[in-house]
Amino acid sequence: MAEDNALRRSARGARARRIGIMALFAIVGCTGDESAARRSAPTSTSVTGAATSSTTPTPCDVDDGTGVQLGPQVTDDVPAGYEPAPDEAEDTGQTDLDMAASFVGDPAEQGVLSVLQFRRGYQRLFYGPDGSGDLIVHVYEFCDAQGASGYLRHTRERLLSPLWGSVEVDVVGVPEPGVALLQEAEPEDDSFVAVLSVKGPFYVEIGAYGRLAHEGLDTLTAKAQSLSDAQLAELT
Repeated sequence: MAEDNALRRSARGARARRIGIMALFAIVGCTGDESAARRSAPTSTSVTGAATSSTTPTPCDVDDGTGVQLGPQVTDDVPAGYEPAPDEAEDTGQTDLDMAASFVGDPAEQGVLSVLQFRRGYQRLFYGPDGSGDLIVHVYEFCDAQGASGYLRHTRERLLSPLWGSVEVDVVGVPEPGVALLQEAEPEDDSFVAVLSVKGPFYVEIGAYGRLAHEGLDTLTAKAQSLSDAQLAELT
């Protein structure tokens, strides 16, 4: 019986991730996104005496394979009754550039992440109590704050496109340039509230799943905001 319950929780989590993540991010053929990202990419001009040269600094290795080191900085401060999902069952845990791009489903996304100097990432999914909606945390570290902010802008523009019809929702306390977005589903399916924020070189995305008819938008956004606040506090 315990094994059956675990399998059901795993299947529920996987289904939730497919609904939420792909519905939020799978936008195909947005070739303009990479151009926008390039406009936000970090560049610098160094001046020595009368000589001027343009350089592209490399403050860290892009996609450096150290995502596992982010694990201790991913919060587990979730509401009572939630439990962490096993990474091997949900394709969570450390996240490299290929994996981060695959969640979007757009061939251009890998180029966007590269241009913005994605360094490493980590994800953690939490199963909701009694079959209720799950929570998911994404932490992506870029080589600098400009890259993280550029990815937030890139993601926000995608989610608000007419193709997906996400809408901004008012959440008091989300620090600039952060934003809260609602992807509303049919009544029998889980809707999804995402709170996007940045802290230094970190891009943080919190997702809260739930049926609006049961939990209500205020409850769903409160969960996402609380988890976002906890995650931002963890990052150093």
